[in-house]
Formats: sequence, C-alpha cells, structure tokens
Amino acid sequence: MPSRRDFLRLAGAGGGALGLGALLAACGKDDEPGGAAPAGSLQALRANATQLSLLGAQSQLQVGTALYTFGLSTADNRLVTGGAPQIWVAKNDTGRAAGPFPTRWFELEAYEQTKDSSPRSPLTGFYGAQVEFPEAGDWMVAATLDVDGGRAVGQGAASVAAKVPAAVGSKAKRLATPVATSAAGRKKICTREPACPLHAISLDDALAAGRPTVVTFATPLLCSSQMCGPVVDEQMVAADKLGAKASFIHVEIYPGRSTAKPARTFLQYGFTTEPWLLVVDRDGVIQARYEGPVTADQVEDALRPLLA
Repeated sequence: MPSRRDFLRLAGAGGGALGLGALLAACGKDDEPGGAAPAGSLQALRANATQLSLLGAQSQLQVGTALYTFGLSTADNRLVTGGAPQIWVAKNDTGRAAGPFPTRWFELEAYEQTKDSSPRSPLTGFYGAQVEFPEAGDWMVAATLDVDGGRAVGQGAASVAAKVPAAVGSKAKRLATPVATSAAGRKKICTREPACPLHAISLDDALAAGRPTVVTFATPLLCSSQMCGPVVDEQMVAADKLGAKASFIHVEIYPGRSTAKPARTFLQYGFTTEPWLLVVDRDGVIQARYEGPVTADQVEDALRPLLA
C-alpha cells in the first residue's frame, strides 16, 4: 500500500493538484469481486466507489488518539485537494471498521511570508484527522470522499506502536543543542537560506527554564522530502506571534552539511525521518508531536493551552 515515502515522492515529483470537481473523471470505479461485502467493513466502503490512493505522511503512530496526516491521489498520480474526507480504520478488510473520523485540510502558507530560499516541496496542503488506534499493529485506513453525488475511496496503511520516539505524555529529553545569536553564527549551525533565528537558546536550557517549548528537528537544505524548510517557516510564523511566551528552537539535523553525520540530539531522540516538531509544556512533558508537514495554526492551537 502507498506509504509516507510514496506521499513525499509524489509531492516531490510535482504531481500537481486536482480539484474535487474533476476527481471522478480522473479515476475509474472499483468493483469488488465475489459476493456482497460485509456491512460496515472497508471492503463495503470501497464497493462501486471511485478508486483513489491514500498516502500516509508518517512512519509510525502512537497507540491511542493520534493525528493521522495524509494525502489523496488519483490513478494518474495527481494530488486531490480540499473537501472533507472521513477516515475509517480496521485491522482487516472484512471486519467492522471504526469511524468516521472527520478531517481538516491544512495549507502550508508560511513559506510565502518569509524570505526562505532553501528547497521547498511542491506539496502545499494536506489532510489531518484525529484518529483512535486502540492497539498496536498494522492498521488498514480508508478515506471516503463524496464528490458530485458519488463516492471516492482511498485505502492505505498505518503502523501503530505502544512505544514511539518522543511519545505524547513522555518527558522531552534535556539535551544540549548549538546556540548562535549572530547571523554569522547561525549560518554555521543552520542550513536554511538565510539561516533561521530559532537558535538563541539550547534545548536543555529551554526545558529547564520552565517555559513551554516548540522544537523542530529539520534540515532545510538537505531534507529528502523538501518539507523541512516549509515546516521551519511555519514554526517561525508561530514564533512571531507567541515567541514572548514560549521558547522556539530549530535543531539542524546536519549542521556539518553532511548527511553521513546527523546531529547527536537527533539520534538521541530516536528519529529516523524528517522533519519533526514537538510542543512541550512547562513541566517538560511532550503534549504534541508532528512528523512531516505541520502548519503554524496547528502549532499555535497546541501551544496556546500551555501558556495560561
């Protein structure tokens, strides 16, 4: 099934965007073989529906309620935009699926507001849903979308684990990160062009200070998905609004500009993909974790309850 790698590859390939009005014309119908599909199953959802691909943006989700981020594409590899898909999940194709879980369409807009010249993914929007995964394992996921009186369905997979890096509810690791306050100093530890200002305090000092903290692990220049630059920019926009009340830190994954030498902090957090953004409360507890795309509005929504 399509994976996070497929999602980012499709975006990087410039697959384009397809409005909902043209969706049904771009795809064929999926006719389920055999007899009637069990009621309430993913198989039943797909019956006689327009076939889409569901492209997950995350490598592993946490057991419980988690933000599931994804894209939808047509048979000719064009990304679908807008609308309000619903998410359904199940452990197999014929059992009763849980759902529906409503989704939102998110736009990555910060890059247009900054003077960033580092690589940028053509992907400028994505879907997100708060989905309940009650147990670990490999889950089947379907997104249903009503279009022009018909139904379109994309099906994918999600890996869910009880133990994940930087789990929500766990303590953020108090690790030292490079600090720079001048333009010349920031350029040495940040691959963004120009270097971002989010290097004024070390992560361990920020967590020890008892202020809410927003930290990204990203490499704008060397990001395989080209999503790091836009995510750091979204963080910068959030910092412009709330930076007086919280600490905002960018941890550069490859400060030496060599993909063979990732930052020690990145490895100690257990990350193997990029980018990541964490929102941490005054007690150092991780309250939100985002792998892949995330917007300034999402960061602000997670952070504001921690500022009271």
